[in-house]
Amino acid sequence: MVKLILPVELANEISPQLPSDTKFVQVDSDGNFDGDPSDAEIYVNGFKLKPTTLHKVLEAAPGIRWQQTPSAGVNHILTPIFLEHDIILTNGAGVHAIPISEFVLSLILYYAKQLRQLQADHNQRRWEKSWLVLPELAKSTVLILGTGNIGQAMPSAGYANASRLKAFGARVWGGRRRPEPLANFDKIVVGNEWHSLLPEVDYLVVATPLTPETKALIDETVLRSLPSHAYLINVGRGAVVDESALEDV
Repeated sequence: MVKLILPVELANEISPQLPSDTKFVQVDSDGNFDGDPSDAEIYVNGFKLKPTTLHKVLEAAPGIRWQQTPSAGVNHILTPIFLEHDIILTNGAGVHAIPISEFVLSLILYYAKQLRQLQADHNQRRWEKSWLVLPELAKSTVLILGTGNIGQAMPSAGYANASRLKAFGARVWGGRRRPEPLANFDKIVVGNEWHSLLPEVDYLVVATPLTPETKALIDETVLRSLPSHAYLINVGRGAVVDESALEDV
């Protein structure tokens, strides 16, 4: 019999999927339990795991041997205290590709079709015809930095940003570390070659992981190289964008 620790915010979704002989206790965002976690072997943490909560769980359940996080990033978990334990850590990389790619597409359509203004016109009973001349995605260029599960087509789990955008006729470019061509991309560049493409970009989508190389990747130089009408959509970690530069530009 296996015992799990489940986060309060996900317990109702996870618990019905567990075998009938599986036991679990819940833990809230502050590390408070609704039962005895001391004999738990598996910990499934929530999306907004705080180091203090993680450390409370590790102290209360010394037998934890496997931790699963729903996020792709794990740098917030790899604290010195966690690394002292012999725990297998697995993440949710790949499982968010479809919902996140749909979110990116919804944002691009939101701006291209000026949905905020259309909703305001609707609320004010003002029926303008400006929507007839709104930009078409077929005439737009999208640069995707980071062509992993979210950025490219996934044969095993549907399709992500590149193929969804190609369905609208958009021109899709990708920036990655390796020069291999990818399906649904019109152009792939490597290293910092993507900087030269910025003046032609309508939508810059950032889907890179957070590493020492990508921290503050989107800086003032990048932002000023984009056309004034361009949009930045970051679905990676926040630190990939230099927020002070974003405020200044």
